[in-house]
Amino acid sequence: MRQRLINTTAPQETLPQEGKFKGAKGFNKSALVTGPISLPSLLFDSGISKADWIEGLKHHSKTLTNLLLNDQIDAFNQYLGSQFGLESAEAKKGLVTIDYRPILQDLLQTAILIEHSTIPPYLTALYSIKDGTNALASQIIRSVAVEEMLHMIMVCNVMNAVNIQPSVNRPQNYPSYPMKLPMNVDFYVGLETFSTNSIATFIAIESPSSPLVKAPKSDKVGVPKALVSKSAAVQETSLWTLENMKGFIMENVHTIGEYYDVLFFYITVFQIIAYYKEHGSLPQNFEELNTGGIFTGDPAKQIRPEQYYGSGGKLHPVEALSGVIAVFQEIKGQGEGADDSIFDVDPSQFEEGAELAHYFRFKEVFHEHFYLGGNYQPFMDENGMMPVTTPPNGKALPVDWNAAYPMKPNPKMADYESNPQLYAQGKAFNQTYKNLLDAIQAAVEGNAKELEKSIMYMYALKEQAIGLMSQPLNAQQNAGPTFEYPIN
Repeated sequence: MRQRLINTTAPQETLPQEGKFKGAKGFNKSALVTGPISLPSLLFDSGISKADWIEGLKHHSKTLTNLLLNDQIDAFNQYLGSQFGLESAEAKKGLVTIDYRPILQDLLQTAILIEHSTIPPYLTALYSIKDGTNALASQIIRSVAVEEMLHMIMVCNVMNAVNIQPSVNRPQNYPSYPMKLPMNVDFYVGLETFSTNSIATFIAIESPSSPLVKAPKSDKVGVPKALVSKSAAVQETSLWTLENMKGFIMENVHTIGEYYDVLFFYITVFQIIAYYKEHGSLPQNFEELNTGGIFTGDPAKQIRPEQYYGSGGKLHPVEALSGVIAVFQEIKGQGEGADDSIFDVDPSQFEEGAELAHYFRFKEVFHEHFYLGGNYQPFMDENGMMPVTTPPNGKALPVDWNAAYPMKPNPKMADYESNPQLYAQGKAFNQTYKNLLDAIQAAVEGNAKELEKSIMYMYALKEQAIGLMSQPLNAQQNAGPTFEYPIN
């Protein structure tokens, strides 16, 4: 199966100048102006075509997220003022009631599923490495798996912030392998032993949205650590439906980072609508938009840094739009790099260097070399940027690809029905994994102390997984964990 190691996208668009939007002057559809529709038209004009809606969504989601997720608050305020500075009676007539809760529930649960979908494959590859071998590769995979669990918990924080109960432990919340991530991707994710193929899949999962990154300069090599109308006729003409919003994602989103960009735009859209419902006017700056609105959740349900016992990354509680920004910055930075670099945060924040983003950590394992300390001059342009596909060429990272159990890819409990011992072991593993998810579920429902149990369950999972993977299933393959919902 071909593995796509990187998905490239067009360069980010710059912030448009005021007055360059089609319909920016009160939805003037007759004006012969090229370019995307205005933000008010995109949100509130039920008369626009779906094609214009899609192009407007592409443009404004990219513009808005590029500003807010990169802390460009002043530029965002200018952008918002240019869009909402001239409100018209026609705009207010176009406002419709949109029930954001079921839409955000679906889209945020999908984000949880995306994060969840990475954890079993990473743990499977990690547990398949035989003890005493591949120490550096094991540390890299373990660090990423722990951070993916952190991401899942932080998405739960976002759901609780908008007063929607997250769910992580029900049968419908379980990934089924092999699977495609719920985006426009061309590769499958599965449960496989540690190998060049499984690491190539992990590289594809973590692919950055930007085709260029800043070349690393350090020579230190570190070990990774609703508005007015409620008529059915108006509702039917609204393009802001779950079907359309998910359809846009399935056609236009190719990476996890891009998913979070579009999801952030959707959240901001509903916050803008909620602001109008509350104030009768459209927000003019970030300060007006930040608090209230859809953020009606109980702060007591937030998982906070002192309650999370994992290592790697920072856990952010969410009580306003600024908290969503912090969460999505953390998730995107850890996955694909922050500020166009290979690091998961700005390396200047650390005295002893910074950790690489997931994509680049996995490339180090795949190419058996570290990034830091290498010579990247041949790959760099005049601005010090290099393609994300540039392989690491620093200090060697020894990998023994043969020091892993020959586990059958994507095993199922049905494979063990003829072997009572393996069946019992597989069932026990799945129950332990369910116990881990139950602990997380209890925590995000308001009982944060339950999260303490997760450490115990993680240790038990490793032992049970090795117990499976060390036993032959057939002449060529060993058994392995299935990560299926336990059945009696």
